[in-house]
Amino acid sequence: MSQGRVTADAADDGTHSPQHVIQTPKGVAATLAQAFVYGMFPLYWAALATVPSMNVMLYRIVTAAAVMILFMLLTRRWRGFVAAVQAMWHEPRIFWAEVAAAVLVTIDWVVYIRLVAVGRTSEASAANFLMPLINMALALIILRERTTRLGLVSMAIALAGGALYVLDTGAFPGLALLMTVSYSGYCLIKRFIPLDPFQSLTFETGVLAPFAFAALAVQPRFGVPAGEPWWVWALLGGCGLLTAVPLVLTSYGVRHAAFLTLSFTQYITPTIQLVLGIMVLGEHVPAHRFISFSVIWLALAVYTFDLARRHLERPKRPKRP
Repeated sequence: MSQGRVTADAADDGTHSPQHVIQTPKGVAATLAQAFVYGMFPLYWAALATVPSMNVMLYRIVTAAAVMILFMLLTRRWRGFVAAVQAMWHEPRIFWAEVAAAVLVTIDWVVYIRLVAVGRTSEASAANFLMPLINMALALIILRERTTRLGLVSMAIALAGGALYVLDTGAFPGLALLMTVSYSGYCLIKRFIPLDPFQSLTFETGVLAPFAFAALAVQPRFGVPAGEPWWVWALLGGCGLLTAVPLVLTSYGVRHAAFLTLSFTQYITPTIQLVLGIMVLGEHVPAHRFISFSVIWLALAVYTFDLARRHLERPKRPKRP
């Protein structure tokens, strides 16, 4: 096995070793796609700024659960989902780990929506620049993934960029960092869950949906301020699909791509968020802060180059006659 290649006994049939997975082009594509989708989120949440951030989060849970249940029924996956959950129930550690994943992603949702609603998108973006560093540490220490020397160089550059940002601002972005840590924990737990991406998201949203619905039901107008136009209700209804798509991509990506690859693709999300925060939402970011951002982007470029180089050097499998 060449240095840096992540291998495993896993396959696309759903059986896998949490510490080692086979990285596939589809897995890398899924991690890239979820990063781009998450990057565009500020525009959506900014349009819902008049709705309390906690209520937006509750709508995300309820509508995402409805979308996933409908999807599972229409695609005749419901029986398989029930059987998978019943099997998971007999393994308490896995069952409660999946419940913990649902709680962690909920924390990520509500903090991020709150930051966007109060005009602190750039702070959320900055914290997301630190997320890949956390994931890199998890990949190397817990999952014991290996990388090349060039990969280590890219990590060192990324760490330098994160340090420069902290020194520049004078403090950690506390609330945004909570969001970052919760999502990193969510991604790590997903590596150990034996459900497929659709089953996993159906469980996570389904276990929280009754509580979320009850919290909305006890509020006047289901938590939406009086006088809001119809399109606010439409956007709240659309939260389910918007939530489900990137989470399904994430669930697939963490099982079919190296955690280090996931870490570096996550730099795409805060980059898009930063651009949107400045160009569209009108937030101000000091010009000198782009020094730290540029260092981090350099790290992403180095890792991308290394990933492409390893892919080209990988021996091709002979075609079957």
